[in-house]
Amino acid sequence: MSDYGSDPVSAIAETEATGETADIFADIRSTMEIPLLTSIWRSLVSVDGGLAATWAAAKPLYLTGQPQAALGRIMSRVTLPVPEPLVPGQLSCAGVLPEELSGVRKIIDAYNRSNGMNMVALTALVATPGSTPSSNESPSSPSVWPTLPPLLAKVEIDPETWTMLNEINCFGSVGGGGGLATLWRHLAHWPGFLAVIHASLASQHRSGMLANAIGDVHGFAQEEGASLANLRNNPVTLPIPARQMVENYVAIPGAVTRMVTIGHTLARWLKTVPN
Repeated sequence: MSDYGSDPVSAIAETEATGETADIFADIRSTMEIPLLTSIWRSLVSVDGGLAATWAAAKPLYLTGQPQAALGRIMSRVTLPVPEPLVPGQLSCAGVLPEELSGVRKIIDAYNRSNGMNMVALTALVATPGSTPSSNESPSSPSVWPTLPPLLAKVEIDPETWTMLNEINCFGSVGGGGGLATLWRHLAHWPGFLAVIHASLASQHRSGMLANAIGDVHGFAQEEGASLANLRNNPVTLPIPARQMVENYVAIPGAVTRMVTIGHTLARWLKTVPN
């Protein structure tokens, strides 16, 4: 497994998983009610015992329903830097046909649910317990997910689109975007749509509005994670490299917090698409 690291591009693909790894991946999807796994779980495979130990510690938190409730509270508090509304025909001209728009939204929704719940629950694994968690009821489960298009590998994406993905990946970050977020590879089925995203988010990045929103989400996530830490089973014992991977994932605003902020910004922005 030495070929797989914390880089989301090199992390093991879900389709490559076998044996215990495949079983854990299936359990994560079932428990979180998601159609795909984001990079943190696929990257933890690179640590001997890392995936199994982290999931064993995190699963009881997901079963409470509170990571999803906490995510809802966070997104209700933050002001997202939603770009200017899309104009009629803009997405069609960019290569997203009207009948494809629902699928694009579902991809973004899937990453938002997965990234958002991971942001809160994995923060709780490594946080010092804080105030008593809210007793909010968990939101209702999502409807059945449609079949999503496959995640594209680097070799399946043309060089110009790959360059654009890496430019988008830097938005909202300081000093570069780190590993390429998996969402962008999934949306590479529509290069024209990525060009629209690039043009629309660039001004939010330059103005600092995106970074400010990411900072707000990060602060709220740290609060919610510390509260949720009261519900975890102690002690949380993880292999040292796995714990470091989780800590980096949740402690650095440019990591999962950034993608949660951008993903929810895109979801709200797509609601401006004229009927």
